[in-house]
Amino acid sequence: MSFLTAVLSVKQGAKTLLETPFELKAHGVTALFGPSGAGKTTLLSALAGLIPNQHT
Repeated sequence: MSFLTAVLSVKQGAKTLLETPFELKAHGVTALFGPSGAGKTTLLSALAGLIPNQHT
């Protein structure tokens, strides 16, 4: 059973996430890691609804 399934497209400044698919499992552990400036906070903000999803 999935907890969250989403396809995100976000442009914030020079950073862009284009049609990034996600499926997070219920009762699972998910790690998000990457170098500074890779868009981790932008991704989490989009998943939380703090940045509007521009996916059409």
